[in-house]
Amino acid sequence: MNSVKSPTRSLPGVEMEQRSPRYGWVRRVVYGGGGWSGAAWRGLGRPLAWGWRLMARRRLTPGSSQPERLPAPVVSVGNVTVGGGGKTTLVRWVLAEGLPPGVRAAILSRGYGRAGRGVTVVAPGESFDAARRAGDEPLLLARDGAWVGVGADRAGAARALSSRMQADLYVLDDGLQHRRIARALDLVAFTQDDLLAPARCLPAGPLRQGPGWIPARGAWVVAGDDPREQDWPAGTIGAAFTRWWNEMPGTAARWADGGTVTLASWRAGRTEPFHAGERPVVAFAGVARPASVARFAAEVGISVGRVVAFRDHHSYSQGDFAGLLRAHPEAALVTTEKDAVKCELAWFGERPVGVIRRRLEPRDPGLLRNLLREAIAWPR
Repeated sequence: MNSVKSPTRSLPGVEMEQRSPRYGWVRRVVYGGGGWSGAAWRGLGRPLAWGWRLMARRRLTPGSSQPERLPAPVVSVGNVTVGGGGKTTLVRWVLAEGLPPGVRAAILSRGYGRAGRGVTVVAPGESFDAARRAGDEPLLLARDGAWVGVGADRAGAARALSSRMQADLYVLDDGLQHRRIARALDLVAFTQDDLLAPARCLPAGPLRQGPGWIPARGAWVVAGDDPREQDWPAGTIGAAFTRWWNEMPGTAARWADGGTVTLASWRAGRTEPFHAGERPVVAFAGVARPASVARFAAEVGISVGRVVAFRDHHSYSQGDFAGLLRAHPEAALVTTEKDAVKCELAWFGERPVGVIRRRLEPRDPGLLRNLLREAIAWPR
């Protein structure tokens, strides 16, 4: 067994600016930080965490009602922790590299952070205006060429999609705990940071469920080292989920550079390389783990001096950037693709803005492709 390598959650010399301090504090606390106040919160939350764990187990355990079967097989992509975890990046890999040629896949998404309600459909390549009614992740997936049905009622979203296209496969984004729909496969995404977090359920920790329940047909994908080869510290998610590593198939994966391009070219569907030159670089991001943006930027040769962190799925306006541009008049800006779908070029004037593109590369892609092929052939 190898000793666990812990990714640095923040980089030396990188300043973090929280635009949503309460949200940032809660995230630090459930992941084991927050100092004495965080420890006090986790202590108070432990009785509630047991209640959460029991309710989650009840939702996950098959009951008297049968899950609904959709017209095509379903593959769920989800995780066991709150926020982040690489779900959307794994969905993008499934769409781009995981499916046999000719398979028509459609996405079913909750659409977190959207202004609209009810069920809506996002067509491939739809206007950036769709981000407000559908959410950032659905629009990003539609940019990749997918049809996306959005709504809390995922079965209703599938029915809305069926009037526009015929899918051979539905990919249920963030669907691990959504058991009202029958599925052929559960893909469960983890990151190395997830596995080093305390193995406690909300609100005392980041878990949405305990480790006792295992998907009947599932596989794990860890963005980091192979969990079976690590000696996890006691009390961490990596240690608590040992049964998952041993009883389910899975593969480690790594984050790969997809190239950093200018915001203008990215929005136009082109790939003009971004260059900051001699300018200082400020990153902005409304993602679950904003520090990871600076960390990955450093890995691809971009030195970020400050990260301006917004709440996950934040809906941007020009006012969000007016003060930032004044405070850093010489800085170039970088952000993620998930944030770029919500940004207007006019907000930045002549300021250089880059979009950092990140891909997931599974160590054993053949394993995942075989599982997906079996899922497509699942009896309907």
